[in-house]
Amino acid sequence: MSVVLPGTSETPAVGPLHRRTFLAAAGAGALTVAGAGTAAQASTGSAPVRVATVVLNGRVFTGAWGDTPAQAVAVGSDGKVLAVGRNTDICRRIGPRTVVIDADGGTVMPGIQDGHMHPLGAAAQSLNPSLGNVSMTIPQFRAKLQELLDASAAQEPDGWLQVADWNPVGLLPAGTVGDKSLLDSLNTRRPIHLQGSDFHNSLVNSRALALAGIDRNTPDPVGGQIVRDANREPTGLLKDDAQGLVSGVIPAPSAELILAAQVKMAGMLLAAGITSFLDASSAEESVKTYADLMARGLLPQHVTPALVIDAELAKKPKEAAEYLRGVRGRFAGPARLRLTTVKVFLDGVMEFPAQSAALLDPYLDAQGRPTDNLGPLHVSDRDYRDLVRALDADGWQMHAHAIGDRAVRTALNAYEAVAHHGHASRRHTITHLQLVHPDDYRRFARAGVVASMQLQWAMPSSFTNDALRPYVGPERYARLYPAHSLARAGALLAGGSDWPVDPLLPFTQIATAIDRSNPAENQPPLNTREALTRFQSLAMHTAGAAYQLHDGNSGTVRPGRRADLVVLDQDITKVPVKEIRATKVQYTLVSGRVVHEAKSDTGRARAEAARGMKTLGAGRASGGSCCQGH
Repeated sequence: MSVVLPGTSETPAVGPLHRRTFLAAAGAGALTVAGAGTAAQASTGSAPVRVATVVLNGRVFTGAWGDTPAQAVAVGSDGKVLAVGRNTDICRRIGPRTVVIDADGGTVMPGIQDGHMHPLGAAAQSLNPSLGNVSMTIPQFRAKLQELLDASAAQEPDGWLQVADWNPVGLLPAGTVGDKSLLDSLNTRRPIHLQGSDFHNSLVNSRALALAGIDRNTPDPVGGQIVRDANREPTGLLKDDAQGLVSGVIPAPSAELILAAQVKMAGMLLAAGITSFLDASSAEESVKTYADLMARGLLPQHVTPALVIDAELAKKPKEAAEYLRGVRGRFAGPARLRLTTVKVFLDGVMEFPAQSAALLDPYLDAQGRPTDNLGPLHVSDRDYRDLVRALDADGWQMHAHAIGDRAVRTALNAYEAVAHHGHASRRHTITHLQLVHPDDYRRFARAGVVASMQLQWAMPSSFTNDALRPYVGPERYARLYPAHSLARAGALLAGGSDWPVDPLLPFTQIATAIDRSNPAENQPPLNTREALTRFQSLAMHTAGAAYQLHDGNSGTVRPGRRADLVVLDQDITKVPVKEIRATKVQYTLVSGRVVHEAKSDTGRARAEAARGMKTLGAGRASGGSCCQGH
C-alpha cells in the first residue's frame, strides 16, 4: 500500500503506478460530491469529506449490471465510495493526505460477503489434529490415528484425542462404514472423538461412549441418532444432534488457547477478503465473543450471529420467542454486530452413510432399489410454520438448514404463510439447497425467500459420486445444486463458504459455481446446465449476500455505498474460469480503511497462520453439506 506524505506536491502521472510509490496532487484538497456537498456540511456542522484513499489501475467490478467499465475508485474520509471512473478522473481528486493503492491490473470489487460460515467453530477446530478429509483404507486409517496417539502419548490414559476433518464417506473401498471397533483396536486407553468434516457425523470409541453414558438403553435425542447394531448396541457412529452427547463431556480448551486461535481466525477472514459474514450457528455466548473480538480491534467487519433454536425448542414457539427477546434485551454490543437472524436445522445430510436429509421420495439402496427411508425431518411442517409465524412477528429473519427437497418444501410452506402480512420482507433464507423439487423453484421469488448456496460442493467428488449418486438415482442426481434453475425462476442467490466444513477459499466457490468442475478429478463437470454466469457468481458472493444480511449500504461499488472493497492480484472478470481459483487478495478495505495488505509483515504473518490452521486448505476434494452447530 502506498501512503501519501503530507505536504508533497508532485502531480501523479496517469501511466502505470507502482505499489509503495508516494503520490500527491497539489491543491486537490477535499472533494465535494453528491450527497456530501459543502452546503450539507455547513448545515450539519460536520467536517468536509476529503478523498482519503484512491485505488488506481484496476478493473472495477461494481456489482451492478451494465455499469460503464472503470479503472479506479475514490473513497472518502467518511468510509464511503465517492467516485468510480477512469484513472484520469480519479487522479484529479488525489489530495495531499490521500492514500494511493495501485491495483496493478487486478480486479477491484466489493468485499466478499459470506452468508453462511462458522468462524468460531473454525478457531476451535484448528486446535485439534486433522485427517485432512482424505479417503483411506482401513489399515491406513488405523496407522494415521496411531501416529496421532503416539505423538501425544503423554496424555495417556485419560486425555481425549480429538481429531478434525474425518471424512465419513472416505473409508475405502467405497461404502465402508466406520464403527468403534476401528478405534478400539488402537494401542491406547484414551477416549477418541473423530469429528466428521460434514459436522453431521462423529465416530467415537468405546471409552468415549462410556464417559458419555451412552449404552443400548440410551434414547436418541430429538434431531439425532445413535447408530446401533443388530443387538441395539451403539456402534460408535453418531448422527446430527446425537453428537452432542459425547462432545458435551469433552473438556474445553483453555481460554488462552481459544483466544489465540480466534486471533488467527480473525486475520484469516481479512486475508480472504471477507468484509461481512453470518455465523450460521450461534448462541448468546457467541454474541459475547464477537463483541469482545470487536472491542479488541480484531473484527472490523459487520457480523450477524444466527441464534440457533434446536429441534426441541422449535416445537415451543412462545418459549423460543421469549428466549430470543431475552438475548436481544441483554445484548449491548456495537452496531456492526447485528442480531437479526435465527437458525433452525430442518434436516441433516444426504450422503451415505448418514442419509439424514429429508426427501420427498425414498433413498435407494446401493443397487438402486427403493428403500423405506425418507430421512428424518427434525422439525415438522406444522411446527416450523408456527415457529416462523411467532418469530416473524417479532422481526426475526429465519435461516433454515435444508438439504433435502422435503426440508426445502417445509421451509417454503412456512415462509409463504407469512409472506403477505403487509410488512417489509424479513428476507427469510434457506441454506444449502442440495436438492429442490422443480415445482418449488418459483416459490422462492413469490415468497421473497433468499437461496443461500455453497456452490463449491457442486462438482464431482467422493461426496457427490460414491456417497450420493447410487442412493438418489439419475433423475435426482441431475438436479443437484440447482443454482441456474433457481436464478432463472427469479430467486435471489447468496453465497457462503460453510467454513470450516470447507477451507476458506472464496474464489474456489466463485469459480465452481461457474464451471461445476473439480480440478483434482479427471471427471466431467457436475450438471453443467445448473452453472451460473461469471457475473451471477460474483454477484451472489457480494450483493446477493449483502441483501441476505440486510446490508443495503454495501455489496456494490457505487458512490454513497460503504467502501468495503478488495483488490485482487489478477482480473477475475477476464481470466479463464479455472484460473479464478488461484486468486489472491492483495488488499482488503472495510469502511474505506485498509485492514489487510498481503505484502506487509502482518499480511505475511496471516498467511503463515493460515497454513498452520488446518481449516484452511485442508486438502478437501469437496465439502459435505454441513453445519457447525451439531
